[in-house]
Amino acid sequence: MRVKVAEHAALSYRDGTAVWDDYLHHRQFAITETAELLCRKFATFTDVDALLAPLAEADRAALRAVLDELIGARVLLVEGSPEHEAERRLLAGWGSWGVAARHYHFASRTLADAPYQGVDEHDAELDAKLGTDPPPPPFRTIGGVRVDLPAPAEDPEWGREGLRSVLLGRRTTRDFGRGPLPLRQVGEILAVLAAPSPARSRVGRSGTVFKMTPSGGGRHPVEVYAHVRAVEGVEPGWYHFDPLGHALERLGVVWTQEQLTEAAGGQEWVGEAALVLAYTGVLDRTRWRYDTSRAYRVVQMDVGHLSQTAYLVATAMGFGVGFTAALRDELVERALGCDAYHEIVLGFTALGPLLE
Repeated sequence: MRVKVAEHAALSYRDGTAVWDDYLHHRQFAITETAELLCRKFATFTDVDALLAPLAEADRAALRAVLDELIGARVLLVEGSPEHEAERRLLAGWGSWGVAARHYHFASRTLADAPYQGVDEHDAELDAKLGTDPPPPPFRTIGGVRVDLPAPAEDPEWGREGLRSVLLGRRTTRDFGRGPLPLRQVGEILAVLAAPSPARSRVGRSGTVFKMTPSGGGRHPVEVYAHVRAVEGVEPGWYHFDPLGHALERLGVVWTQEQLTEAAGGQEWVGEAALVLAYTGVLDRTRWRYDTSRAYRVVQMDVGHLSQTAYLVATAMGFGVGFTAALRDELVERALGCDAYHEIVLGFTALGPLLE
């Protein structure tokens, strides 16, 4: 019989104990030091009898008992078994994306018997949580030098474009025209993306906000920053958008066209844009309501919703627009002053005039 260590799991240490995390089947359990060391002998399919043959009978029996337990626990897989075949199919489908991608996906994939709270039960739990663990604020301001933006028009001309024509006209632009973007329209697109909806601007006591783009549980973890290269009346550089004050807050960092290109993985069209919006995810906002690893998926969906809104509004305004997630996150974190453990980089939307 030939066996090897399962590749749909990870080994970590918690409080000095080795923990086996089988992310495919959602099982976690401690393993002994002997079992851990023994697993190293089976990195690839190895014949059990041949490995144990040189040992004394008592040692052979003792280790064989441990191996049988590891096989029963599916830490070790028998060659040709149904478990081996299932893992082979897993690696064939996910191998090129690496360990991290398949680990996260299957660890946050819900199984057939996954428990879910009812709405009333979850709401009661959140009500109780309000007294001991208040939610993080849904909006942020960093202070400093501000650029006040013109108040958004109540009935802007771009808002009269038909939805179907905007949807059909939406394109990703990678060649921008020359000239600056109008400040009023920049302010309007920022308000649409990040400010409370004029139809329902009240912030709930649990930090729930209604905006013009959907967000899981109304948590709106996405924070919006802007790098200005050519916007009327605004000095170049990085800014944070204050949605409640409707203002850009200067961060004091100015990037060259080449630095923007480098941060966007070498995509020159991003560096050439008049305006680049950077999206980050403030994880605590979503985590407060959904304290489960699956909620990380929701944060990623949220930026997708927001990106589409940016596409449609920019298209209605007659701007060129494009989104990218092919970024060098660390460079963006440094410019924005993000703590990567709490606020993660999600993507860029580049905007500029269309070519004549």
